[in-house]
Amino acid sequence: MDKATDSEAGDGRQRLITAALKLFGQKGFDAVTVREIAAAAQVSIGLIKHHFGSKEGLRAAVDDAFMIQFEEALSLAPRRRAEGPATAEDFAASIDDWISRHQDDWPDTVSYFRRALLEESDWGYALFARFYAIVQETTARMDRRGQLAADVDRDWLPFLMMYLELGTMLFDPYIRRATGKSGFDGEPWRRRHRAYMNLIVRGVAPPKT
Repeated sequence: MDKATDSEAGDGRQRLITAALKLFGQKGFDAVTVREIAAAAQVSIGLIKHHFGSKEGLRAAVDDAFMIQFEEALSLAPRRRAEGPATAEDFAASIDDWISRHQDDWPDTVSYFRRALLEESDWGYALFARFYAIVQETTARMDRRGQLAADVDRDWLPFLMMYLELGTMLFDPYIRRATGKSGFDGEPWRRRHRAYMNLIVRGVAPPKT
C-alpha cells in the first residue's frame, strides 16, 4: 500500500482537495478513482486515507472548502471609501476584492457545483441545502439590521438571490457561446454582481415621480 511521505504531508491535503474538486466537476463523483485523484495531485494514494479516511471523506472536505468560499462572499464587510454609512459601491468594491482572490480557480468550482446539481443526487441536494442555509441566514441578518423593505417576501428572497448566482453557474457554457465571454471572466463578473446588486436593492422599474 502506498504511504504518504513527509514531503507530501505539508501541502498534500490541499492538493488533494484541489484535484478532487476539478475531477469531480469534470466526471462526477462515481466516475473518478482515488488513483486518478492521487495522480492529479501528485501524491501517493495513501495520503487520501491518511487525511480523509476514504473517497467519501475527501468529497466531504471538498464540499467544506467549496462552502467556505460562499460564506466568505456573503459575510464580506463593506470596503469603506468615505466616512458615513456604507454605500452599494462600498459593498461592490468588497466583492471586487473577493473576485480577484478567486477568479483563477473559480471555473473548477463552478463545474463542481454544476455537476452536483445536475446529477440530482444526494450529493447535489446536500450542497444545495447548505448553500440555501447560508443565504437564508444572510437575508435574516439583513432583516434584523432593518435592511429589507416591509413588502419584501422573506421566504422567497433567499431563493431569488440563489437563482441569480446559480443561473450563471448552470448557463455559463451557453453564456460563453452567446457573448464570447464567460460570466466569470474578470470584468463581466464584476459587472454582473453590480447588476445583481442593483436589481435586488433598486429593482429595474424607473422611480416613481
